[in-house]
Amino acid sequence: MSKARIGVFTATRAEYGLLYPILSALRQSERLEAVLIVSGTHLSPDHGMTVAEIENDGQAIAARIPIQQSDDDALSVGLAMAAALKGCVEAFSTLNLDAVLLLGDRTELLGAAAAATALQLPILHIEGGHVTEGAVDDAVRHAITKLAALHFTAAEPYRQRIIQMGEDPERVFTVGSTGLDNLMAEGVRSIAEIGAEIGLDLSPAFLLVTFHPETLGAQAPEDQMAALRQALDDLPDFKVLYTLPNADEGNKAIRRAIADHVSAAPGRVFAVESLGRRRYAWALSAAAAVVGNSSSGVIEAPAHRVATVNIGDRQQGRLRAASVLDVPAEAAAIGQAIRRGVSPEFRCLIRDQINPMGDGAAGRRIVEILEGVSFESLRRKRFRDL
Repeated sequence: MSKARIGVFTATRAEYGLLYPILSALRQSERLEAVLIVSGTHLSPDHGMTVAEIENDGQAIAARIPIQQSDDDALSVGLAMAAALKGCVEAFSTLNLDAVLLLGDRTELLGAAAAATALQLPILHIEGGHVTEGAVDDAVRHAITKLAALHFTAAEPYRQRIIQMGEDPERVFTVGSTGLDNLMAEGVRSIAEIGAEIGLDLSPAFLLVTFHPETLGAQAPEDQMAALRQALDDLPDFKVLYTLPNADEGNKAIRRAIADHVSAAPGRVFAVESLGRRRYAWALSAAAAVVGNSSSGVIEAPAHRVATVNIGDRQQGRLRAASVLDVPAEAAAIGQAIRRGVSPEFRCLIRDQINPMGDGAAGRRIVEILEGVSFESLRRKRFRDL
């Protein structure tokens, strides 16, 4: 009996990291085959050509869809979505797929979802049901939910939200977040070990900082970064390790601000385009705190009992562990939250917390469910009225 072919689309480093546990479980399946389609910033020299990480993991790439995003304004983002739609229609139609698996809420995914819909390929959606009020990703995520035939959520409240949107409860599964799968698999590393791995001196302690554009925010990225930089400079005992932002509208201003900060504080402030899946997990485990507005601070950092200082509204609406401290983009508030987060008292407080996003076995659960699915039966779905 031939294996069902699951097209797995990835356009960013973060998304690939979250897909990795699923790809690993698919590789061991006797009933399913992963067909990997790579696009977006993976193929962009300006964003580190992170396709190299995929290749280094030994993943077979079935198709590459270059997306030339000329700038970081709304027009360029929209044209990139159009390019993703065109490229995905062409790739999906030639790969003999039974379904398409999409994770998350990136704008490129909406193009991929539209392509799958046009070709009548069932969409398997991971990480639906979240709310992130400060970013356009929120609308994209919910749109993909309505196009999808099967749903895998990180937590039960997210499953209930998808059911509330008219989806059949028998097609919505709470499995946990695959981000925790990576953390559990990679374990804990010391500051010395992660510093040696990336060639930087991060001792005696460092803050792991990732700040993305707040695409629905009223505050300019430059102003937000100025507040963040001031807070970090007021804490000279900590080294700073930036990972650079994604390709959202407004990312260039953030990149310039980070470059200026690195230049002004050599030996204390560092920036890398991408740590990659493994090294990011190690850095997260060794950091004194996670700072910025990345989803990893809300979803993954709590698993290591590391404090997260979450800035602004980008992640507003997600479930929170006790280790997440929400602050506005103001220097004093950010600095105060970092000091609290690294304190012995706060670390003691969160020592026994339970992460609401799962237990590190999501990838295996997803594939086990998919192994029992008739993909032909997913081609039609009914709206379920409450």
